[in-house]
Amino acid sequence: MLDLIKLRKAPAISKRMYLIKEMCESAGADIEYLFGLFNMYNEKNKGRWFWQKASFGGHLRDTFDRFNSFTDKFVLKIKGYSDDDILRNFEDGKNLLCDLLKDLETNLAVDREIDRSSVRGYIDDNIRKLIQESLKKVS
Repeated sequence: MLDLIKLRKAPAISKRMYLIKEMCESAGADIEYLFGLFNMYNEKNKGRWFWQKASFGGHLRDTFDRFNSFTDKFVLKIKGYSDDDILRNFEDGKNLLCDLLKDLETNLAVDREIDRSSVRGYIDDNIRKLIQESLKKVS
């Protein structure tokens, strides 16, 4: 359950990471699984040279952009929101995250129940540390 008092007081990056973590858990996934999907997508779609990173295209890009821009706006406005506004926006964000997860899983031919641990294996130590450090400020 969201800790609204700590959430309002946290720095922006911590708010964002905490909200994403809670949305993931509410959607039946976890934050390491989500970032594992991002890294898996990059690994499978990057160019031939080390500097050629993958970028989302088409429908997947639109889904990612909708979730990302919604989360940015949510984090920026959260201090002025009532508890009900936060919970309503949280549900809206969770629905956008579910769409993103579904599109990533479809694109990568991943079954969440079967491939959960192998997808988490794509997360690197730097991302894991960033997640942990960001969440410390809310916990």
